[in-house]
Amino acid sequence: PWPKPCYLFCLVAGALVPTEGQFRTAHGVDVQLKIWTEKHNSHKTGWAMESLKQAFKWDEERWGRVYDLERFNVVVVDDFNMGAMENKSLNVFNSRLVLATPETATDFSYESVQGIIGHEYFHNWSGNRVTINNF
Repeated sequence: PWPKPCYLFCLVAGALVPTEGQFRTAHGVDVQLKIWTEKHNSHKTGWAMESLKQAFKWDEERWGRVYDLERFNVVVVDDFNMGAMENKSLNVFNSRLVLATPETATDFSYESVQGIIGHEYFHNWSGNRVTINNF
């Protein structure tokens, strides 16, 4: 609903499978959440999904910011050349940053996943909707 800089546009194509979730906003709107990964990584997305829901909730409770679209997608691939990118309604991550299982991750790894997922989600407001033009 707002004009956005062109660097926030993203198109992803590949053999990816979704992990699906949902978040009900403070306004009662159900937001469809999907984390898209390569099939061999699909079992590692649980904590990333939980971290995304926590980010939505924290933003609402702390700042009163309710998500403005009906879906939010995350793409996680092994060969993304950057760490992460915050496109509008589509965050893209290198898998080494946001996938975790109890067999392969430490408590610190889980904390890092939560921080990275939250950091990119919060760009939805600080960069994607609220920019220098607002000041």
